[in-house]
Amino acid sequence: MEIPEMILTQALAKHYSSSIHLELNSVLKKLESKKLEDFLNGERKEEMRTIDNEIRYIITTNVYNNQKSESEKVEVIAQIIFTITEYLRKGLSGGDVRAILIFLGVNCYLQIEIERLLSKKELEDVYTKPVSEKVTEILKSIRLETKPLPDAPYHEKEMMSESLDGFTQNNIAKTYRLIEGIELNGRGFHFNFLLEHLITFLYRVNFPRFINALSYLQNPSDFVFYFQSFKKEDLLKIANESSLSNKWLNFEIIRQLLKKDTEENIDEFEVDVLKNVLNRIGHSDFEFLRQTATYFQRSRLFNASLGVFLVSASDTQIEEVVSDFVLSESSSNLTSRNTLREHFVKSASDVQFDMIHRLVFRKWKNYFDSILASADFYQNKLLLTDFSEFVLYYHTHLTKDNDLLSAMENLIEKITFIDSEWTTSKMQQTTRFHLYYSELFLLTFAYRNKRLNNPQMLAKYDNLISDRIQFSRYNSTETKNSFEQGKLNIDWTKEYEA
Repeated sequence: MEIPEMILTQALAKHYSSSIHLELNSVLKKLESKKLEDFLNGERKEEMRTIDNEIRYIITTNVYNNQKSESEKVEVIAQIIFTITEYLRKGLSGGDVRAILIFLGVNCYLQIEIERLLSKKELEDVYTKPVSEKVTEILKSIRLETKPLPDAPYHEKEMMSESLDGFTQNNIAKTYRLIEGIELNGRGFHFNFLLEHLITFLYRVNFPRFINALSYLQNPSDFVFYFQSFKKEDLLKIANESSLSNKWLNFEIIRQLLKKDTEENIDEFEVDVLKNVLNRIGHSDFEFLRQTATYFQRSRLFNASLGVFLVSASDTQIEEVVSDFVLSESSSNLTSRNTLREHFVKSASDVQFDMIHRLVFRKWKNYFDSILASADFYQNKLLLTDFSEFVLYYHTHLTKDNDLLSAMENLIEKITFIDSEWTTSKMQQTTRFHLYYSELFLLTFAYRNKRLNNPQMLAKYDNLISDRIQFSRYNSTETKNSFEQGKLNIDWTKEYEA
């Protein structure tokens, strides 16, 4: 829940002249005698949980479920803000981390940005340095361990062992299988909310020292814990920090940003930020970068960033990344891979343009040839894959006109005489029909893009799709529709006649 902005604004303006909230102050006094360890391990201690419940009840009753008039709500919220701000200022002026933790223990329910409670001067390094240094030392001393319980099922212990091995081997997929499993099951990595808020506090009051604290982290689970609560705009600020060289840290920044990406449109600023993160990973360990590119292959935002990154990569590096591309029977990633291509060609040189299209086409062709030769693969509809746009543009720009026409004629002949082609089974024959036509379908778009005009080609294609016997044996509704689209592509001049 959030405090309505109008009420919060009024309460913030009024709290300077307000007074202590007596009930809340009485509860917070109990915390002043507690040790630092009591706060950091508070979720394990009954007394600390009891005090936390009392705080939550006071906030819920006085802030969110308050049925009084607006002016009365403003008054009580102003008192609460006045009460906790006293602890915040005490923590900053005296380097008192316990006072900061008391403040955070209340503000975690209010969610008021620290910048709205302090002046710009109070947030200068000279004022925040003492407590920031102490918070950094505390964070450095804490060991965040993810381990299965003694009575955990065998498969959980196996996942933990695999994750540890994966980290040692620099294997992202093995390492993150456990992490993503934990995130999908219950609370995830939210096992110490006060510590999470302390991390966010350091980010807010002294960003350079927050960045310094990150340099002491090593394990992926540490990065997950640190970044999981940050908003997208905060993660972008962190991601722009050029000094962050740890490849696992940079990987987790990308992962958190992509998890929080809900925009339909690609934000070019975010593309540039992620490209910079990829630069850091690639500079540190290019093999790790290749794994990263595979891991996030479904994300449009990531593909856009990868496309921009590849423009600055060497020819060898481009070839290595393309060699890892996964071609599948569906086109589920078509939009994402189109986004990669579009962002790459915006800035690529002519040589780079030709290179990436040749590499992808060669990979696509090898994939098609391998399944054509397979007796077990079955396909009863078009097989375009996620890289159909690359193949289309390869033929449009890199295949000579005569070679394109010859390829189309060859495929038309193969489809026409598919029954004369020896296959091991009806299944393989059906598969070949659809594979031949999938390639021909893409070639009709290249024909259209090249503005070719060959009456004989139109006649041959028209004869092909007019074969009712063959249509009844092989064609689905989808194939029929694509036949019609192919004819429109070849007969493109009609658009201008109309």
